[in-house]
Amino acid sequence: MKLLLDTNVLVYDTVEDSPQHKLAVKIIDNAGSLYITSLVIFEYLWILLKKLNLNPEFAKIKLREYLEDPRTIYVCEDLDLLEKALKYMVEDRSPPHELNDYIILCAAETRNATLATFDKKLAKIAEKRGVTTIP
Repeated sequence: MKLLLDTNVLVYDTVEDSPQHKLAVKIIDNAGSLYITSLVIFEYLWILLKKLNLNPEFAKIKLREYLEDPRTIYVCEDLDLLEKALKYMVEDRSPPHELNDYIILCAAETRNATLATFDKKLAKIAEKRGVTTIP
């Protein structure tokens, strides 16, 4: 299965005492291929370093673990994807703070990948747009 990972899947996979840790591990372990956007990487690092106050060396190790996985395809968002995300936001009358979710959604849609997210609101938007989500 082709999965595009939302930031929360990486965070739950990393933080072993998180309530969704086991499920996040299972999602990643069972994927055939993993798409990870640059946006997700930036959010992930920000959470590790700023919110969780983890060591930058640990963040570097985790970053390499995800991006050097042979199943991982690193996605850099292009202009078309960003324009599509903004178009969807206008259509849905969504507030600006939801931009990142729309970018992640459009990255999954563009690659015909299942979106792996624990964000119920994002999953609902994805469903409306015809993008499959897990869990």
